[in-house]
Amino acid sequence: MTLETLLPKLEFAHGMEDAVRGEISRSPERIRRLAAEAYRGEDFDFHLCGSEPLTRLAVITCLLTEKYDAYREKGTPGDVIIETFKDVSLRAGLYREKTGEAGLSKDDVIWFRHIMNINIFKLGTLQFQPFEMIYLDEETLGEPYMSFTREQKERIPAGSPVINCHIQRGTDLDAGMTARSLEEAGRFFKECVPANPFRAFLCYSWLLYPPMVTHLPPDSRIRQFAERFTVIGCCADSGQAFENLFDGRKELPAGGTSLQKMALEHPEWLGFACGVIELL
Repeated sequence: MTLETLLPKLEFAHGMEDAVRGEISRSPERIRRLAAEAYRGEDFDFHLCGSEPLTRLAVITCLLTEKYDAYREKGTPGDVIIETFKDVSLRAGLYREKTGEAGLSKDDVIWFRHIMNINIFKLGTLQFQPFEMIYLDEETLGEPYMSFTREQKERIPAGSPVINCHIQRGTDLDAGMTARSLEEAGRFFKECVPANPFRAFLCYSWLLYPPMVTHLPPDSRIRQFAERFTVIGCCADSGQAFENLFDGRKELPAGGTSLQKMALEHPEWLGFACGVIELL
């Protein structure tokens, strides 16, 4: 797919598409050179991380034109590819809201390694990633974090094929949309990887943390989403929760939500959890 064809499909926020075009047109040879070495490096210290924010966005957008064909070779429908790629415009929009600039953060560049590896798919309202079961406990990390029962680790052994679920910022967790998304993912991966049946959907997220979930009203979309999963481990690490709720700040913004208010009044209700939906 050409850049001219792809750019409008990404649906960048106002002015962002022009900023990307301008950055590429200023020095197309430089952008091509950066794209060729963008993901070289070790321990997530990719070359592209050292570029300016707008340059990062321009290079990633150019790389999407190559990755479109790679996704198609895996049998991925065109509409699924575009929905997957729109994560770039989503994160670019969030970056501009936070900084006032067009671009991407270093963390965004690191996250987009999944697209570069053809290893993440937007199916309905959720993102899905073929994955191997991992238990974030002392045995894996070398220090206490979460704990899991022996029975659980025998039920889905570490390394088992699972489908990792990701929730984008601002995702609509309507119960019906979530159900359709999970159903679509189940069909998609069964067709794409029939020889390697997945054992479960896996989700590591602050949205599943039981002390918070139990204090949400029954009609809460977050609660309804969380209750689809069987929580098998959790800890009081509230970093992801505060980052998502306040962009790292710990103060109530103007027009704050009831969940933000609850978080500030009861920070002990926030944490991080691991949940599964078994498929076999």
